[in-house]
Amino acid sequence: ADERERRERAALAADAEFTAEFLSAARAVFNMIDVDESGDLEKQEIVVAVKSNQKVIKFLVNCGEPNLQNLLVPSRLEATLAVLDTDRDGHIDAVEWEACIESALANKL
Repeated sequence: ADERERRERAALAADAEFTAEFLSAARAVFNMIDVDESGDLEKQEIVVAVKSNQKVIKFLVNCGEPNLQNLLVPSRLEATLAVLDTDRDGHIDAVEWEACIESALANKL
């Protein structure tokens, strides 16, 4: 029983560390995309980032969230932005990004 408890604690610690790293990476990617530092992701910022920023591309490819991965597919970009833009104001704010990241994180754990 002690060994099982030790493994469970280790797994929880690993999950917590992964969660912190993943959320940190997600916030960094948001900031990389938000080149005008407005706090919102505009369509054009996303288009440029998914074509030219290798760190953004790598994160999106590996994040495990289909809606974020679809940002890399030009034919799906408009529909994906509509899904992510939950308040329908024409851009993705940090709250909307974080909600999608939470979904991605749930897929990873």
